[in-house]
Order: sequence, then C-alpha cells, then structure tokens
Amino acid sequence: MKKRVIVLAVVVMMVLAVFATGCTTAEQAAEGSGSAETSAPVAEESAQESSGAGSTQKATDGAAGDGSAAAADGFVDWEVVGTASGEKVDTTEFKKDGPYKIGFSNFSVDNTWRVQMVTELEEEAKRQGIELYEADAGGDISKQISDIQDLLAKGIDALLLAPNSPTATNVVTKQAIAQGIPVITFSSQIEDETAYTAYIGCDDYDFGKVSAEFLLDKIGGKGKVVVLSGMAGNDITAQRTQAWEDALAALPDGGAGIEVLAEYFTDWDYAKGKQAMETALAAYPEIDAVFSHGGAVAQGAIEAMQAAGRDLVPITGETNNGFLKMWLNLKPEGFESVGPGYPSWIGGEALRIALKCLQGEEVDKSLIFENSVVTQDTVEEYARPDLSDSYWGMSALPESLLQELYGE
Repeated sequence: MKKRVIVLAVVVMMVLAVFATGCTTAEQAAEGSGSAETSAPVAEESAQESSGAGSTQKATDGAAGDGSAAAADGFVDWEVVGTASGEKVDTTEFKKDGPYKIGFSNFSVDNTWRVQMVTELEEEAKRQGIELYEADAGGDISKQISDIQDLLAKGIDALLLAPNSPTATNVVTKQAIAQGIPVITFSSQIEDETAYTAYIGCDDYDFGKVSAEFLLDKIGGKGKVVVLSGMAGNDITAQRTQAWEDALAALPDGGAGIEVLAEYFTDWDYAKGKQAMETALAAYPEIDAVFSHGGAVAQGAIEAMQAAGRDLVPITGETNNGFLKMWLNLKPEGFESVGPGYPSWIGGEALRIALKCLQGEEVDKSLIFENSVVTQDTVEEYARPDLSDSYWGMSALPESLLQELYGE
C-alpha cells in the first residue's frame, strides 16, 4: 500500500545570503566538465546547523521566490510532496559520527539542467559542512563503474549515484553497501533494490503522460509527429517513451492516426535538439507536432522551425528558462505547450537523505516526487526574463547566487 509523504518546511524570514565572487556560470561549468577524473573534495564552507535532513522547499506553482520559504542563509526550503513505496529502511548499520566524506558519481553534465543540479548539490554540501568528492563519467558506463570504485577507495562514508544504466553499476554498489556505505540513487533508477539504500526521483512516466496527452489532444489524435527523445539506454527515457506509447494506444483508433516520422536521441541538450529538428525539417515537408522528452531541446526545436520559415506547431517542453521565455513571447501568436518540471534541488535532497542514513535515521526506500506542470495559464509565473536561458525553475539556490550565475 503506497502512502503519501508530505514534509513541511519551516518558514522563516527571507534573508538573502551574500556569496563570494568567482562562481562560474552554468555555461562555463558545462564547458569545463565532461569526462573529468574524480576531483578534489569541495571545500568545507558555510558550515552551520542545518534545518535537518529532508527539510526542503515547497514546490510552488510559481516563479522562484514567489511565495516560497527561505532559510536565513537565503536557500529556499521546498516542501517535498510525493509518493513513498511504503517500505522503510533501517539505517542503524550505517550510523557513525561525523565529519563525513560523501562521494558523488554522476553519469554526465551534458546539459544545463545537470549543471544546475550539480551546483545545487555542491552548495548544499558547503551548507552542511560536508567534504564532497565528485566524479563525472561523461556518459560512459564503464567509466562510471571505475569512478565509483575510485570513490570507495577514498574512504567515503556515503555514495550518491545518478546512474547512466539501470543495471551496470549493481555489482559495485552492492560492494559499497556490504562495506557499510549507504548508496542513495537519484534522478535515474536502477532495477535491483538490493543495489541501493534509497532512491528519490520524479515520476518520469507521468512526465511523459502529461506531455503526450497534451500533444495528442492538440492535434486531435491524428498527424505527423517528430519525437525528440532523451538519452539512449537511460531509465528516464524508457519511462517517458512508455508513457508516449501508452497514450497512443489509448486513442480511439489505437494510435493508427499518428505517424511518427522520426525519433532522435538528444541527451536533453539544446544544441542536439536543434540539430535534430533541423534534420527533421530537411527530411519532412509536413510536421504537425513535436513530442519532446524535455530538457532544453524544445527551445532548439522552435528556433530551427523559425529559421526554416516553418509555421510553429505544438511542441512539448520542460521548465528550462530559455524555452519558457520563448513560450511566453510566442503565446500571443497562438503557440501552445506544456512543461512538466524536474527540480534541480534533487541533488541537495539526496545529500540530506545520505546524512539521515549516517545518523541512523529511518528513510523511505523510494520516494517519487510529484511533477509541477507549467501550463498555458501559468507560464508567466515561471518564466524569468531577468535570468539567462540556462537557468531552470524549481531551484533551491539563493536569489543572490541565481543572479550571480544566471543574471542578465
């Protein structure tokens, strides 16, 4: 029996912290990342008493800072709303005294959402006084396995894992757990429940369902569709694809009226999405809709259609600011879309769950966040014209840091 989990944030007075200069922009971070070797630990900064593992920000249906609670250091504390598996994990075997060293194995930073997610995790580590070791696999499954082995060799106390494959890392993460190291997976799932301690993420099937049903409704269940997919072999892609296929099957004609012209893997990246759309436009003189798996690809798809002089069609998106600003500007011309959101603060939340494990507190085996959805009626509330295209909504970062990283 699934149960609903609602963790209420403590609302305190909004006071924006002043951060040190020298932070790189998200675009610079993306260019400087890639298949980097395991880095030195993030310096311990801004150590203070935290509001507790799981203390989070309310996922409001509005712009960042609009009605949300901020801690005394300016971080926004979201309210986590989601569905737990019902299974609780006894973490007393992992309990130990701090200070803690935590490792983070990331499958890639090949799009701006992942860059922001990493920034959120790093800032939360500083906030908690955690020594954080990071490794980025650049999308290489074999490298991610070796990255995890390197992190374990450094004597980490807990492992955060954003996996590229639902199965490939199971052997090494089981080794970590056997050594008394809790493994917190997030964003993408792995299949074997014995290969991780806890998982958090969004409902990617629902993400795809919301987008697919919107799109099919707009074209009356008939037409020629281009699919801009996510990353090959990734669980997020698989779930959103399944939702699309189920939505087609649910049509009165079983989807017979929909012709999928082509499907392109874009890794949720703006440039790859734009290139894929340019390829589709060159190949197909008639396109009635574009089903995007999210990320920043919808912005690239719109720009490709505009450059080709083609009439805009319904295109699904996400909470990428570049897309939201474009959607807002094109709305008076009749452009319509939908944008389910995936919070970039998930990295910081994963770290807080790891701390719970190290403190011997009971945690949920699985927690799936509800998707906040940007609609035709609410896009004005989410778009941030004062921030760059690379910013993503649903952030826990202080407004001062957002302005430093993304301000225009």
